[in-house]
Amino acid sequence: MKNNILAVSLLALAALCGAAHAAEEDVSAADPARWYTPDDTPKARYQNLTKEANAAYGEAVLDCKGKRGKELKACRGTAAAAKKDDMERAKRIYNDYKANAPAS
Repeated sequence: MKNNILAVSLLALAALCGAAHAAEEDVSAADPARWYTPDDTPKARYQNLTKEANAAYGEAVLDCKGKRGKELKACRGTAAAAKKDDMERAKRIYNDYKANAPAS
């Protein structure tokens, strides 16, 4: 009886150890090139933030797919409001960079 409990316990432990390994990372999709483009000037930083805001908006609109009526309108409104906030934030960051940029 004790041998059966020990055997079952060891099998359960082995199964748990096998499941603990992380899944292989999918590296088939490359990182976007913009991730490696330096944005050390105010204008470049602003352009990068603008691209990111537009990309986030595009993903948010795709998440609205399949919704209808008021739910669709609310989803798109939320996406537009988030984009507006992101664009305003980008503009504030741009203005801060310009104000604090060293004189050339």
